[in-house]
Amino acid sequence: MSANMVGDTHIHLLINAGLSLPTRGSKLRWQVRELSVQEKERAYSAGQPWGPEAHEMYGKVVRELTRANAGYVGAMLLAENRRSVDHRYAEEEWEQPYLFQSLPGVPNPVAVLKALDGFEYQACEHPEWETSEAFNFCDSLRRTAIKKLPGYEDAPWEVLPSNLLSTYRWPPR
Repeated sequence: MSANMVGDTHIHLLINAGLSLPTRGSKLRWQVRELSVQEKERAYSAGQPWGPEAHEMYGKVVRELTRANAGYVGAMLLAENRRSVDHRYAEEEWEQPYLFQSLPGVPNPVAVLKALDGFEYQACEHPEWETSEAFNFCDSLRRTAIKKLPGYEDAPWEVLPSNLLSTYRWPPR
């Protein structure tokens, strides 16, 4: 595989999608790190949906995208991309500073999914990629974009004999 740095416009698209695609009133959220065993014990109580310190623990491990932190999140994505390129080619380069730019309109979910694939291809070369904050950001944005695809909301949550035919394209190609 090869790796290269994506451009600022690519990052602008991902950040703008993260700001505009979530359902009105909600924000794109992703996990920054895993809870330790001790934190999990304090955050969850047996037989309860959460424990006494769940809210505090959630705040420590989850980040949400806002216009105020959009530049930081874009810089985090570029730093992860740089880490991948440096690992792939045994370099120690610095990424360029990132300045978030708001783009007009709402990105097409299909374009967002393809841009995520492109970014992840460039950023996945180092061994810690799958535990990185950037990986979790991409996963959250992918799930959000998928929900915006035409027909997603109308598709059945569970496929049963009664709705099986509605899940197929007819006639078959």
